[in-house]
Amino acid sequence: MLKKLFISDMHIGDGSAKDDFEYDTELCGLIDDSSQESDVELVIVGDGIEILESRVVKNLGMVPFFELMKKISPDVIDDIFEKHPAVFDSFRRFSKKHKIVYVVGNHDYYLLANKKLKESLLSRFANIEVVPYYYDPDSGVLAVHGNQFDVVNKFTFDKKTDSLVPPLGDYISRYMMFNFDEYIQEMVPRELMRDYDNVRPILDVFHWFSRAVDIYDLSVNLLEIWTSTFIQMMRSAEAKFWMKKNFPVSRFMSKVFLNRVGGIKLGQVLVRIIMMLRTMRKTDYLYKVAKDILKNKRTITENDLLGYCNGEKIEVGKILGVVFGHIHHSCFRIVPYDGEKKFYINCGSWRPVVEKVNGKKKYGFQRKAELFYAVVRHSPKSGIEIVTNTTNKIVQNGFL
Repeated sequence: MLKKLFISDMHIGDGSAKDDFEYDTELCGLIDDSSQESDVELVIVGDGIEILESRVVKNLGMVPFFELMKKISPDVIDDIFEKHPAVFDSFRRFSKKHKIVYVVGNHDYYLLANKKLKESLLSRFANIEVVPYYYDPDSGVLAVHGNQFDVVNKFTFDKKTDSLVPPLGDYISRYMMFNFDEYIQEMVPRELMRDYDNVRPILDVFHWFSRAVDIYDLSVNLLEIWTSTFIQMMRSAEAKFWMKKNFPVSRFMSKVFLNRVGGIKLGQVLVRIIMMLRTMRKTDYLYKVAKDILKNKRTITENDLLGYCNGEKIEVGKILGVVFGHIHHSCFRIVPYDGEKKFYINCGSWRPVVEKVNGKKKYGFQRKAELFYAVVRHSPKSGIEIVTNTTNKIVQNGFL
């Protein structure tokens, strides 16, 4: 009975300020234990390694997206492997006995588009495959990272120019890394730099900045600096072009806001507009997508994987289970349909999350991680067996 091990969003980085992967021991244990089994396959459901927020990408500056894809050096793979040697030794040992399927997400998308990057990764393992999506016909399980259903982090197609429009999310990450992080890194502690973009839900970032300034007794107004940087980003030609192509009506609303005298309140309005477009509120929008797929209300098409499959035919049969990542919130749900018990799994993240204690501003924030993995076993006789596990990591000094 073949065992499929699903994990995602480890975001294993290069040791720079954005690398907050610190669970090397736990991940080594999981991979090494699984390697001892006779019949197992590892499926990484996107963002296994952190390329987008790497030193190599940052040093390239704000070059256009498609130019960036070509210029990223394989040095980034060297940097990541050198920073986390034990983890990749475990992956190597695993790949000598078993297969690794690496599904690409939005922070490691360049592995598909940059041949040298991909070859650098493939050359380090005995049995690994880099793919845009994963489908197992025996168990009926489909695994996709999930950013393809997030309007800010997916590609769109511009019929006028007959070309792809890159994701705004990639541009936002690079712009803020280059203009905000670079500006404040000498003013604030490293742990503050590490934590601010892990705040969930994202709208709580306003409260988090205010509390961080008080706790660390900072002399700079981080919220004002972050907000003004975000506004400048939205005023850029790249952001305006993206709004024009994706929201030709809504963009006029943002245009009115951007031409007014700004400030923190304006910044909050703009951020709320962007996050509302992403539907990253309290609802799990990927669960809704999964339900529609499992209930045959929608199918996975080339349009869903625009920019990932490059016109290649998507070969997917009957789907009994959907596995996503991307939103950094793990879950397992049964979806009954037409007499069958189908299922949805989100693999969450091995990256820390910063959130309000008990959801209340007055209690402050906590830094925690939920190390999740899912095991799916399929047998023609007994059907599908699913096991999920979460290890919660939180320490006393992780409170702010």
